[in-house]
Amino acid sequence: MRPNPTPVALALLFIANVAAAQNVRVRLQAFTEPVLLDTIQVQREFRAAPAKVYEAVLHAYPALEIPVGQTSSTEGVIGSERFNRSRSLAGALLSKSYDCGDGPTGPIADSYNLEIVVVAYVVPGLGTGTRLGVSTIASGRDLTGPIRVPRACLSTGRLEKLVFDEVTKRTGG
Repeated sequence: MRPNPTPVALALLFIANVAAAQNVRVRLQAFTEPVLLDTIQVQREFRAAPAKVYEAVLHAYPALEIPVGQTSSTEGVIGSERFNRSRSLAGALLSKSYDCGDGPTGPIADSYNLEIVVVAYVVPGLGTGTRLGVSTIASGRDLTGPIRVPRACLSTGRLEKLVFDEVTKRTGG
C-alpha cells in the first residue's frame, strides 16, 4: 500500500507541473518565430487560493468576450482559442488593448482584423495566496487592401488589467 502524499509533496508536484506549463508558445503570422507567452506576462498577487482564482479566470474570459480554449487545472493554465476580432473587444476599440502602430487614418488595430491569443497562468503564491499571470498578443491583417502583410500587435496592458479586475470582483482580492 502506498502512503498518501503529504501536502508539501502535492504542492511540489503542482509547482513542477506549473513550471512545465509555463512554456506556452504560439505562432502568429506577423511573427517570424514562435512567441513564448510566459515571457510577456503581466502578474498580480491575489489572497484567494489557486483553485478559486482559476475558477474566477474561467468566468472572466467570457465576461470580456475572450473564448475559453485549452485549459489545464493541474498545470494552472487557461488559454483562449485563437480568435479574430475587428474594431472592438471587451467594450472598447481594439487600439485600447493592442498597439499595431498607426496608419493614415489612426491606430491600425481599429481598422485591421486581429488574430488574438490570451493565456492566464495560475501559480500558488506564498501562504494561501496565488500569483496570476496574463499574456496576450495579436497579429493584425488589413482586409481592405491588395497587400495583406500581417502586422505584429503588442498588448497595451488593458486586457490584462481587465482580467485582474474581474478576478478581484469574483475572489474578493
